[in-house]
Amino acid sequence: MNAEASHALIERVRLEDGATTDDLRFIERTLGQLFTQLSRFDPQMVDIGLRFKDRGQPGMRTSLELHVQGLPAMVGVSDLTETKAALNDAEAKVLSQLRSNVTRRADHHPRRANA
Repeated sequence: MNAEASHALIERVRLEDGATTDDLRFIERTLGQLFTQLSRFDPQMVDIGLRFKDRGQPGMRTSLELHVQGLPAMVGVSDLTETKAALNDAEAKVLSQLRSNVTRRADHHPRRANA
């Protein structure tokens, strides 16, 4: 994925509970797989929410929420206490949902063959 596409997507991230603008470069690097998958969509169709509840504490909970216009909302939650591992875990859950939703949408809207 090119830097311009990645930058457009990082601007679509809403930082909530425990996430700050100081985290943006870390988030951009850590969510690389998700950003690569999202590069097929217009960034204006994408909204990403990120939350680190009780960051750095036992019982930390990381939530990654993804909204792509035309697809159901996708949420990945992790109870891992190391921030990068938790974000990777939440990302994996969202990626699985994204792939399923894109496949399901493609199955419902097959492309027409050129006659």
